[in-house]
Amino acid sequence: MTESGLSSRPLRADALRNHHAIVAAAREAFEQSGPEVPLEEVARRAGVGPSTLYRRFAGRDELVAAVFAEYFEEAVEPLLTRAATDDDPWGAIVRVIDEIARALLHRRGILRAAKDSGAFTTEVALRFIGPLSDLVTRARAAGVLRPDAEARDIPAAAVMVVATAAPFGEEVRADRWGRYRTFVLDALAAEGRRSTLPALDPPPRGEVADRLAGFCGPDPGHAGSQPRPPEPAET
Repeated sequence: MTESGLSSRPLRADALRNHHAIVAAAREAFEQSGPEVPLEEVARRAGVGPSTLYRRFAGRDELVAAVFAEYFEEAVEPLLTRAATDDDPWGAIVRVIDEIARALLHRRGILRAAKDSGAFTTEVALRFIGPLSDLVTRARAAGVLRPDAEARDIPAAAVMVVATAAPFGEEVRADRWGRYRTFVLDALAAEGRRSTLPALDPPPRGEVADRLAGFCGPDPGHAGSQPRPPEPAET
């Protein structure tokens, strides 16, 4: 066996165990503590010394690349493979959007670390967009996806679901998830395939006002200042 993404040289059994332990520990640490977690903490979680970690990985970016490669191979590629062989192209698109949205919610540490370190390479993008383009083409041909939809609209749709179902980093509310997911899917669906929107729960008292205040709050550079309404036009 070889070290994923780093070298074609076979690793000794103990070195291979250390490699997998470090990658698993880093993945857990990124999710629990964020991508800035010290590498010494990763080594501690893996049960190895810092020197062992640095023998396996030259630095944080190389470790992040290994973590992201493992995540992509375990979670993303199997999802795309299942979608490519699904006889129901619309159902496959829905499942891809759902899984991307869940990843944005529950794998933020890994995804942010990958973005910050440059692990989102052109090669990775092609491995993602290529199968997605094939699925979109198949769904358009089947008449279930709007004819002007593109592959890049699929991850964008997942981002929209997360932004509305869990705004401002809040916990996901089931009623928001169901309603705004339906909005987004209807926007992608071919004409005549719209669904009934699930109802929202009644908003807590003051929720709308609080959200508007968050958008229109004081300028951070001017403490205590309040937004002013526009002056009426002179007549």
